[in-house]
Amino acid sequence: MWPCSDGAFRRTVPFGLYCYTVTVVWYALHGHRPSDASDRRERARWYTTKTYPSVSDMGAKLRRVIAARFLPTSPGRPTHQEIRAVQQEWAAASLDTAA
Repeated sequence: MWPCSDGAFRRTVPFGLYCYTVTVVWYALHGHRPSDASDRRERARWYTTKTYPSVSDMGAKLRRVIAARFLPTSPGRPTHQEIRAVQQEWAAASLDTAA
């Protein structure tokens, strides 16, 4: 007996197909570049005859686009003033706890 209910199977498959469809449509409308297959061949040398991107390639590109949009590229280096301010706060906090 499966630990999941029958309803879980009825929801999971349509959701997977929906995600697949959204990924392919996004790629067709916004993500496709003619050089995608050749770029993939350069990164993965075993794809010597690859001419079209796979769904996996489309999903990877979508994840990269989302990450580039919503994740910071680098946290940046703190300035000397920011470092000194933090050190002063630590020193003040340690004096408060010692008293």
